[in-house]
Order: sequence, then C-alpha cells, then structure tokens
Amino acid sequence: MNKKFLMLTCAAALLIGINSVRAVEEEPITPPPATEKAMSRDDMHKMRAEKFAQELGLTDEQRKKAEEIRKADFEKMRPLMDEMRALREKMDEMRQENMKSFEAILTPEQQVKLKKMIEEHKRKMDERRPRHVGGFPGIERPAPEKILHK
Repeated sequence: MNKKFLMLTCAAALLIGINSVRAVEEEPITPPPATEKAMSRDDMHKMRAEKFAQELGLTDEQRKKAEEIRKADFEKMRPLMDEMRALREKMDEMRQENMKSFEAILTPEQQVKLKKMIEEHKRKMDERRPRHVGGFPGIERPAPEKILHK
C-alpha cells in the first residue's frame, strides 16, 4: 500500500510538472510596448524628471526652475561631452591600430585562435551586460560598436 501511494504521488507530481512546462511553452512572450522602445532620450528624461518631482512633491514653480537649472548645466557640460566623445573615438582608433599590429606578429593558426577567443569574450560580455537604457528594463540599448576589427 505504501508503495502504491508513493508511485501515485510521483506520477501526480510528474503530470503536474509536465503540464506546467507545457503551459509555460504555450505562453506567448510579449515584447515591451512599442512606445517604450521608441522612447527618445528627451522622453526618458521627462519621465524620470516627472517621477522625481512627484516623489519630492515639487511645486510647479520648483519644477520649472529645476528644468531651467538642468538645461543651463547641460549646455555648460556639452563641450566637455563632445571632447570626451572625440577622445573615445581616438582611443578606439588607437586600439584598432594596436590590434592590427599585434595580429601581424601572429601565425595564421594563432590568428584563428585569437578570433575565437575574441568572439567568446564578446559572447560572455553580452550575457553579463544587460541591454536596457537608464534603468528602464525593456528599453533596449543598441549593441556597442566593435572596438576590435574583423
């Protein structure tokens, strides 16, 4: 009797598990709403600023002043951001040149092995790095440009 009870319990658990798996497989995966994916940087800023203002309980006048401060500071920072962008581009070019020089000293077999190592590293990085923008899951950021040449 004890054996029958154990077998029935196992069979019931198995059936429940199979039905659960089947239900999950049949459930459609819904992508985030199109409006979130198409959201511009300004729209995301406005959404964050509104949430921030609501949580702090800012008055309309405080909101207006906060926006003026943000815009003024952004304009002050713009030249620095442009400079940083130019420096990143220059560094990327230098990395590419460095990689070309390094590859030139490798044998064809080593070059193939290096390419596989780079692809594996990229795959691991992509798995670890979430692809959402500014803390908004579902809003995907484009993949970073390849620093290493093919």
